[in-house]
Amino acid sequence: MLEKALERVLRRNYYNRDQYPPLALEIEEQMKVLRRWVEDYQLYSSFESFRVQVGLAMKELESKIGQLMALCKPSAGKRRIKKNQQVQEHLDLCKSIDAMLDHIAEYLEKWQSDTVIGIAIEKGLQRAFENQCIKKHEKESPPVSGRGEKTYIFACASKEEYLCLVNDKRRFTAEVVDKLNGYPHATGHKPSCTGPKEYVLIGFRPHDRKVIMPTGQQEQFPVRMVKCKNCGERFSLLPSFLPREKHFTTDVIGQVFQNVLLFSQSIQAALQNLTLAGVKSKQTIFNWLRWIGTIHPAAVLTRAGVAGSGYLQEDEGFEKEPNLRTYSVVMVEPKTLLVWHADYVDHVDEKTLCSSFEEFFQRVSFKIIGITKDKWEASTKALKAVFKGIWIGFCHRHCLKKFRQALMEYQEQTQCTDKERGRLYKVFKKVLESSTSQVSLEVKLKSLHEEAFNHPLLKVRLAELKENAHHYTCHKKREGITKTTSIVDNFLKSIKRKLTMAESFRDKEWSQILFQAMANTRNFVPFLPGAKNAHKSPFMLAQGQTHDLPWIQVMNFHNAFLFSANAC
Repeated sequence: MLEKALERVLRRNYYNRDQYPPLALEIEEQMKVLRRWVEDYQLYSSFESFRVQVGLAMKELESKIGQLMALCKPSAGKRRIKKNQQVQEHLDLCKSIDAMLDHIAEYLEKWQSDTVIGIAIEKGLQRAFENQCIKKHEKESPPVSGRGEKTYIFACASKEEYLCLVNDKRRFTAEVVDKLNGYPHATGHKPSCTGPKEYVLIGFRPHDRKVIMPTGQQEQFPVRMVKCKNCGERFSLLPSFLPREKHFTTDVIGQVFQNVLLFSQSIQAALQNLTLAGVKSKQTIFNWLRWIGTIHPAAVLTRAGVAGSGYLQEDEGFEKEPNLRTYSVVMVEPKTLLVWHADYVDHVDEKTLCSSFEEFFQRVSFKIIGITKDKWEASTKALKAVFKGIWIGFCHRHCLKKFRQALMEYQEQTQCTDKERGRLYKVFKKVLESSTSQVSLEVKLKSLHEEAFNHPLLKVRLAELKENAHHYTCHKKREGITKTTSIVDNFLKSIKRKLTMAESFRDKEWSQILFQAMANTRNFVPFLPGAKNAHKSPFMLAQGQTHDLPWIQVMNFHNAFLFSANAC
């Protein structure tokens, strides 16, 4: 919590990490080193030396944080807060540290250790603290589990179907093993293993796979294994209702995703609904959210064999968080409704948007031809810099909204009737929507000789329309470019609903995970009855292969949860 509070202070005052004071980076590193030491030696947390060392380190952190709070000054363009608010913010941080120190002091009053072994352990802890925290030895990152690379997922929706299939060797070979070469999986083989793959059954895993079903009962499933004839590597074969390295079936996890990410259910409410299934901790749900939100939506769709049309809608949504100006950057394909990009940034200048768009561009295999967006200049420049030769169309709805606002001000100044205001709006709208080219739009604008259009308020709107005539008529030349950004705006509304419920996203890393998780879920969950595309998901509209599986199993089958750089 202390780290997150400091990060929020820095994000409020600076645009990026390059602007952070050196002291801020020093404090951040010191907290990381201290945490690593506590995690490594938590077995000895009851010893006096352990708590003394931690207490001294916390006291030093408190002093440095005070210096940092005095040093932090908002960069140009960042909003300043009142002096009393800054003081209160500093006091809150100090109170949290003092509470930790009081707890340590209270424990030390009760501690007594005068045995030979106890004294020796105390000295050893002190030396360990000096070596790891004072000398700041770096610790290697723990290795990532490689078991997922040795697992193939095949389409099988239910346990009854799977048990019949796994116990029939001939049928399993024909329906699963012989089709493995066509499955979207390319990890786990030796580097020397190239060309077409062939597999042979080699029996079962030594231990059955244990998994908790929606009823809360734990069940066991035998798991068959195959061996590659070329390189000799062994692989497990799992049905699509069993996820890699999770204790629950995909159906249980998928229901949580649907409720939390699409229907704005809170984590606490989701936990209460999972009581029957045996979920006892919110951390389990957080782990699942990280599971679905780690991989970029474009990477998931590319693994699933989906290619975009090349035409997208892009928009940035301002997320009004307490004391922070944050934004969501989203790209949606209007034809299939697929969300290809969802990002969370602190500001929407050209440099930041370039980084965001480049991250998306690296994950797609198709050419970006055209994009519909609003008139934000920074994003226009960023799109042109990242996607060479791109067609950019401006949203008509944004243009009409600004003209309507100008008309309201015009009516207040001239006292014209509502009927006259409505007539002027219809004239402007007809010119905008009936123009087929830049020249056509410019000619029609010149034909507006009414005195009202010479009023400064309306004249500015006409000048803006003429200046960007090429962008406003772009949809007439490229069929894939839409007139409005309504599709991407609908997705941005779901993000705002989530923010309204949570009040603040708080942590930047988790906000990024949340946005990508919402995008991945939206892409695969079918629309509800009554919708225009009822019972079809954006993935289905893009002609993706579902094998008649539930949506979460479709993702599992297409390796959406395989965390490997070599996955395809």
